[in-house]
Amino acid sequence: SDIVFANRINMLLVSWNVAGLKPVLQRIHMDYGNAANYSAAATSSTGRPNRSTSDTTTVENISSLQKTINKKSNSGNNTSATPIDPFAKYLALHGDITILCLQEHKIPHGQLSSRSEPHRCSSVPGYESFWSCNNSTVPGKSGSTKSRGFNGVVTYAKVGTVQRSSCTPFNDPSLDNQGRCIVTDHRKWVLFNVYVPCGFSREKMRFLRALRKAMQMERDGKNDKGEKRSVVLVGDLNLKHCVEDVYWKNLLVDVDRILGEVASAKAKDTGCEEHNNFCDGVGS
Repeated sequence: SDIVFANRINMLLVSWNVAGLKPVLQRIHMDYGNAANYSAAATSSTGRPNRSTSDTTTVENISSLQKTINKKSNSGNNTSATPIDPFAKYLALHGDITILCLQEHKIPHGQLSSRSEPHRCSSVPGYESFWSCNNSTVPGKSGSTKSRGFNGVVTYAKVGTVQRSSCTPFNDPSLDNQGRCIVTDHRKWVLFNVYVPCGFSREKMRFLRALRKAMQMERDGKNDKGEKRSVVLVGDLNLKHCVEDVYWKNLLVDVDRILGEVASAKAKDTGCEEHNNFCDGVGS
């Protein structure tokens, strides 16, 4: 049955920049891939039970997950238990995560479309996944182009909690193809999972302006359904909390460069003004 998400009392939303999903999944499968590792994961290095596994709710989550998997996989008189997916086990053990937002998954779209992604990570029992991949291209050998295997965001949400999704919220291919934003609609509110460009570039400001516009359109009801929604923003914003967090070289002001840009701008303005005066003189 569908979960009435707007009225859901207990919800855990996690945002995590994994800086490459494949190695993270490899470690998860190493630590949670069998019963022995499950027992090890349930105990901290001090020998005391981890907080997440000491909760009886976690045990119930694992048991419920196992029953669901067995029910879907068994047929006829076959009663053999199917192993729990390690990634699903990991999510259950860490608070039974409702929504998981990952940044920098770095998985190409081609792997997803051919179902060759690492550890079948697009299909996690109990969850739906919504992906945005970097489809922008860079020059390759012999004049060819190749897709950049960078960036990428993905949102995992419990089955039945998402009404619609979009990996093209900006309606601008030059931004949407970078794999930096995925939007999911959760009935009463909309979730933006983003990976903002780093640094202080114009590209970053262009992305932020487009993001602000897309979020405002959801608030104003200028979406597919024409309904006003609350907006939740999560992800890696590549922002600094205070001046002390900024790398010192980025605090330096290149006065000569600024003066040169100002002089160049003034020269252009002067040239335009002289051209306009000349045209006015000819016209008279």
